[in-house]
Amino acid sequence: MMSTNAISLRNIPAEVATIAEAIAQQTGLSLTDVYRLALASGVLVEATKITPDREGTYAGLDGAYLARALRRHLGSAIDLLLAYGEHPASSMLAYPPSTRVAGSEDAPPLMPDEEPDTDPLFDSSLGDDLESLGIGLGLSER
Repeated sequence: MMSTNAISLRNIPAEVATIAEAIAQQTGLSLTDVYRLALASGVLVEATKITPDREGTYAGLDGAYLARALRRHLGSAIDLLLAYGEHPASSMLAYPPSTRVAGSEDAPPLMPDEEPDTDPLFDSSLGDDLESLGIGLGLSER
């Protein structure tokens, strides 16, 4: 059973509190609502970090249900990661298979004339595809 005791927020890093205040100001939400949304999203993310139990659930949640819940919460974050080439699968999406090194799916692809620090290409149609799936709605669009 869940505890109804108040949880102290005094140990929130100053940078996080500043970001939360900026979100509240920009969206018109109360700071309490911003923290509630962040807590809901964060708990779902934390559930993905644990090994499934014997029934195959993550913190008591079926994997398919957890994935759908995360999609609603993290769609805009995934869009941002893709746009800046920071999503783990960005290199797989941005480059054709012929440019990838066999056996190194986690490593960025090797490009013959590429500078080491250049960003991977981003296919703008991907954003349209994600939007058509309902992924990527931010707080300002709710």
